[in-house]
Amino acid sequence: MKEISRFERIEAAVNLKEADRVPVDPLNIYIHAYQGGINLREFIYDPVKMVQATEKARQILGETDQVYPNMTAMNHLSLIPIAAFDQYTLDWEIFDEFPPKGNIPNFYEKNIIEDYDDVMERGFSTLLFNRKIGKRALQMSVDDILYYAFEYPKLFAKEWRGFVERNEVPLTIGARACVPLDMVFYYRGMVQATRDLHECPSKVQEFCEWIIEHEVTVAKRHSHIMGAGEVPGADRILYGAGIVGIPFLSPEMFDEFFYPTMKKGLDMMVKAGFTAHCHWDNDITLNLETLRDMSKGLPKGKIILDMGQTDMAKAKEILGDKICLFGNVPSSLLIHGSVKQVKKYCKKLIEDCMDGGGFILSTECETPWNAKPENVRAMLDSARQFGRYK
Repeated sequence: MKEISRFERIEAAVNLKEADRVPVDPLNIYIHAYQGGINLREFIYDPVKMVQATEKARQILGETDQVYPNMTAMNHLSLIPIAAFDQYTLDWEIFDEFPPKGNIPNFYEKNIIEDYDDVMERGFSTLLFNRKIGKRALQMSVDDILYYAFEYPKLFAKEWRGFVERNEVPLTIGARACVPLDMVFYYRGMVQATRDLHECPSKVQEFCEWIIEHEVTVAKRHSHIMGAGEVPGADRILYGAGIVGIPFLSPEMFDEFFYPTMKKGLDMMVKAGFTAHCHWDNDITLNLETLRDMSKGLPKGKIILDMGQTDMAKAKEILGDKICLFGNVPSSLLIHGSVKQVKKYCKKLIEDCMDGGGFILSTECETPWNAKPENVRAMLDSARQFGRYK
């Protein structure tokens, strides 16, 4: 089949069609900072340096079919529209150096929402001066708050628009949203949220119903700022969840607490014309049967399902005719494996998922910052070597 553009290749896969080959899009984020020669703080707070580092890193790691903008610098897990690592609420710790002294990013679990009813009645203002939020947040000036809420996203979008135009490569996403139950776990803390599921389940469900419209509205706003309708990929919203799958939720809890409001938010995004990139960590193999109805009532080609340690062959069997699958080369393999091992894994993954289209080869979450460059390049080579359609 004749070679086609990256834009066409991705669109074919999302629409469950065979293109010239399987697209490949490892989620290269912080590795771009490391290979691009800048520190984490520069990568997060300076969009110009962020994009320059990305372009430099692509020369080392190879040219993927999409590029993930560092959207965690814009908005991530935040009830309040403050950009740059939710510095106003979740107390992110940003490490300047490589190797970092902790995870990337790193935050401290706190019970920030102390009363569901109070937040639902009075709004997010109840969180603004909570002593459990980041100390830096209480020291921010009004000018800083306004800058990160309104000016930074525009500067961020300008730089990534230029990147797309120069490199002719689409963005993986243009905005982020969070599945409601995930917000409960982040803002109540893992231990307390787990208790809530047993002690006040109806209140958890009520809060999830209450917050989903906010999440989708904020995501749509960011997507438009990034250039939805003009910049390829900017109309895709990453719909994130980290608590699905073993060992966090049983299939019964998934069906009762996670799925209903997840589906409601998904419908809101897609019916408004956006594509949902569902980025769900962990293993959701046991939930695949429930997800058969995930695309029900929605147009074809509007959902990408990006799964951590899930059995991809099983996912293809159950969902392959309904949803574009995305994943899932292990992080450990990219750090510790050999080129031969990476190619062997990718070959099997491609064989399991490529038939009929609807598959994008990627990582199980993001590419580790210390992954071997030759292993990242091996993923790209595998798509070209083993992923050709006739």
